Formats: sequence, C-alpha cells, structure tokens
Amino acid sequence: MLVEESIWIAEKIKEILPEEPFPVLNIGSSTLVYRTKKQPFIQNNIFNLFLDEKKQVIHLDMKEDEGIDLVGDLSDENFRNEVKKLKPKLILCNNILMYLNKNTRKELSKILFEILAENGYLIITNSLVFPPSPDPVEAYYRATPEKMYKSLFANFYLIDQNIAKTEYSFYKFLQSKPKLILIKLLRLFMPWYKSKEWWFMMKYYLSGIKKNYSATCLFLKKENNG
Repeated sequence: MLVEESIWIAEKIKEILPEEPFPVLNIGSSTLVYRTKKQPFIQNNIFNLFLDEKKQVIHLDMKEDEGIDLVGDLSDENFRNEVKKLKPKLILCNNILMYLNKNTRKELSKILFEILAENGYLIITNSLVFPPSPDPVEAYYRATPEKMYKSLFANFYLIDQNIAKTEYSFYKFLQSKPKLILIKLLRLFMPWYKSKEWWFMMKYYLSGIKKNYSATCLFLKKENNG
C-alpha cells in the first residue's frame, strides 16, 4: 500500500465513522507485523482511527498468523456464509485485484456485494502505476478508477473515486540502487523466464518507468433498493 493511498482511505473512513460502520472487515489484511512494522502507516493512518480495534475490526486473510482474526478463502461457500453472518458494514479490500485473473476478479466483486450488509460501504484500491509485485501470482491488473468501477463494481453506488499519487517512481528507485540497474538490464535478455512478467515490465519501462507510483481508489455503497 502507498502512504497516499492509506491517507485517502482514512479520509473516507472518517466521513462515515459517525455512523459506526462496525464491524469492519479488512480482507487480505496480512499480518500484524506487516501492518505495524513493515508498513506502519497502515496502522497509524487507518486502524488507529478505531477506538477499539479488537472489537470493531476483523482482519481476514488466507494464512494464519499474528494479527489475523479470521482465516479462510472467500471462494469457499461454507466459509463465505460464515463471514456473511458477521454482517460487515464496512469492507476494506486493498491491493488484491492485481493478483487475480479476470474471472476471479469478477467473482470477488460478486462476493463482496454478497457479504456486505445492506447500506454498507466498500473501500477498494489497487495499484495503478507500479512495477510487478515479487509475489509469484501477480496478474498484472492495472485499471483506472473509471474502468475498475464500470467493469467490476457497477452494482454498487459510487460515492467517490480517486487516483492516489506519490512523488516517487521506479526510475527514482533505480537511481538510489545502482546495482539493481545491472540486474534489470540482464533481465531484458531473458524473455523466456516468467514471460508474463517480462512483457509487463517491457510495457512498464516504455511507458511508465518515470511516472510516479499511484493507486486506483473507489469508495462504494451497497444501497438497499427494496
């Protein structure tokens, strides 16, 4: 997550805190160490907003670790039904879509709508300008707010959208790590190794290497039409 992304998320949460949008379900939460040590701004900017995080926030992930309250896969119907019983009024789902293929992204959007309580809120973000993650399941999904909303979340009411922009780019990152430049140059001559990553990086080098990192952000509501 980008610092600027976390600030935008926090601003949206503040807008609805008077409504007491609890419980909050944080999907793909990762670990306590990740939220407080590796990227401490996540805890400082977002979860410190909740006066009693242990009672108000449920951190969900597919792996068991410290700081994860609920472990499971939302594609599993039985697990999904248990989550649905929690009636989350606010769901945070950040930087997950980029790891999912097209069909799984669409399935996740349906699942989020299903488990979210009526008149509940969804804050969902995804990398827009960013190099591929080292995670081996990266699907290289990057979409503007308009495209992401229309293709995946049009069944929600759109409250706000944003591109969270930074002042930092991959080009600046390479300048600070000259040894890495040689590695990246060698990688250019290895298109057969992780070919999807190679093609993504080629496109990124040609069009986005000097563009500052950014993230697509959507603030949505599941309206009660009944």
